[in-house]
Amino acid sequence: MPDPTIDAIKSRIDLSEVIGARVILKRAGRLMKGLCPFHQEKSPSFVVYPDEGRYHCFGCGKSGDVFTWFQDTQGLDFADTLKELSRRTGVPLPERTVKADDTPAPGSQAAVQALAEASAHFTRQLLDGRDAGEARAYLRRRGVTRSTIEQFGIGWASDEWEGLTTALVRRGFTFEQLELAGLAMVTEHGRRDRFRSRVMFAIRDPNGQVRGFGGRTLGDGVPKYLNSPQTPFFDKSATLFGLDLAKGPIRQAGQAVIVEGYMDVVLPHQEGFKNVIASLGTALTDRQIELLRRYTRTIVLALDSDAAGQAATVRGLEVARSALGMSARPAQGSIARGGFLATQNAQLRIAVLSGGKDPDEIVREDPARWKALIDASVPMMDHKIELELAAVSMDEPQSKLHAIREIAKFLVLVPDPVEWSHYIDRIAQRLRLDLRAVQSEVTRAEGAVRQAMRLESARSAAQSQARATDARLTDDGGRRVDSPSDPPPAEPQPLQPGVRSGTSGQSSQTQDPPGVEDPLERFIVKELIANLRLIPHVRYIIGPDDFLQSEWRIVIERLMVLPDGETFVPDEVIGRVVDRLRAPAGRPMPLNVTREADAHQVPSLIAAARRLRERRLREKIRDAQYLLQEELPPDERVFLQRQVERLASQLGRVHIDQSRGTAFA
Repeated sequence: MPDPTIDAIKSRIDLSEVIGARVILKRAGRLMKGLCPFHQEKSPSFVVYPDEGRYHCFGCGKSGDVFTWFQDTQGLDFADTLKELSRRTGVPLPERTVKADDTPAPGSQAAVQALAEASAHFTRQLLDGRDAGEARAYLRRRGVTRSTIEQFGIGWASDEWEGLTTALVRRGFTFEQLELAGLAMVTEHGRRDRFRSRVMFAIRDPNGQVRGFGGRTLGDGVPKYLNSPQTPFFDKSATLFGLDLAKGPIRQAGQAVIVEGYMDVVLPHQEGFKNVIASLGTALTDRQIELLRRYTRTIVLALDSDAAGQAATVRGLEVARSALGMSARPAQGSIARGGFLATQNAQLRIAVLSGGKDPDEIVREDPARWKALIDASVPMMDHKIELELAAVSMDEPQSKLHAIREIAKFLVLVPDPVEWSHYIDRIAQRLRLDLRAVQSEVTRAEGAVRQAMRLESARSAAQSQARATDARLTDDGGRRVDSPSDPPPAEPQPLQPGVRSGTSGQSSQTQDPPGVEDPLERFIVKELIANLRLIPHVRYIIGPDDFLQSEWRIVIERLMVLPDGETFVPDEVIGRVVDRLRAPAGRPMPLNVTREADAHQVPSLIAAARRLRERRLREKIRDAQYLLQEELPPDERVFLQRQVERLASQLGRVHIDQSRGTAFA
């Protein structure tokens, strides 16, 4: 997307007016303040900077511009946000080249319609079907009302081999369309319905459109739960049951509660706990966490108390650690008031369900107890520490070492040195070990974890690029096609000047204030993109959040996770950056190489990185100090004062490092 379009839209939008439609804002000098819409608070810590077109919450760390505001508050992706803001401002969008993958697969629209028709068919079968008596009795025993059945699209798949297929074919659908939708299949016995003799749950996307189904058997059928297969419309690993109904309540509550089963969602909603969703199985995935980030930064994992549920909690912790670790650089000093483990994007807490009862049983029998369990959820770090330490054999040194290394996978996410030290002290005391020995082993283990995270992130980026290229260059029959607007498929290669892939998946990042380009940012990006051997020298000094320019920030995100000696995957954003770095003369420049750096390059780059970090810390301190000039409630004032102290401590460390190095000329 050309930058002038983004700039034109921003120049015609009054951010304070947009946010003011949802948040009561009061002017405080050049700023405007209000209660944060992204987390619950009693005193305002949410600040809008009208002149700069941005907002920031000093309580939860949420920040952005008009684009991120629409994405976070309305659940839109970047493309839809762009269309909406174009409509509001009258700024025309440039025409886009139509590619092969823009054309939907034959029958896809009809297949989606068939899913909606199937949902209605299943619900009618449940309410009126002669063979659905057992299903109706089951739902009555579970306490499910008729209105809840209709709200969630709960139904019944009869015992007939082709009951649904016959009904939908009569309505004009073809068998191929039903097969594409995952509703029917061909077996050795002929054409068959995929779901038979099951209580059916409609699985919908965040917009309420049916994308698949989950079916529960009431007898001895195997498997007990059967989900729709992977289709062009349904991906189990990227879907959350009940999100279409829960997304608004999730925003209002400031958190999402994840459970395991369909009924664990249905009953809480019926009892008024409407921010509950299910992960469609026992394994929480990183893509599901990414999906939830549109609506909240706080995720409570509340799985069943049986052995399978506890195992799922452990797997969920591992997935969450991976997702949180690779998605964003931890924000220095951004520990929230409740003691959450925080990154720029998400906080994970664990609700421990005891007593051998599932969430739906707890809610039905004692709603107050359910609320108390969620309120008593503990930070992911605390839960992981207790989980590992409880399994340690105090007489076996290797058992202690294993626990320390497992905990280190999570400690690497703790950005605040005080909190990090607190956990180290706790581990040393519980394991009866010397504090320095624990610190040394944790630091060594954290280094290995960071390296593994960088490798995984780079591998995922390469795989995503390969999949995107494959999709663009494959027709509906799986044959390769030529597209003049796309490069040929290939393994990741060093970037050449002017090469662009046509991929714009990163364009959903926060965009830039008009006319802003920091020479210091430009220098750092140019040096790193020219010689990848320089990256390790600044990896722990700066991060993406230190860069104001969105395209600089995207490049830094990718460079910082590159394994040593590897090159990055070219795409449209990097292509634009290269064009800007070559301008105005358009001279060639070295790119994506891994040679030894010149003697003067390393100290100059380190000094520049420290100056940039110093600048960003000073800006954060200035913003917090400006707020301290206002009349604030005591708890708000104490919080901001502590934040200033943390930022000042970080700034002091930067100054010490600067005094030992060479000043950036």
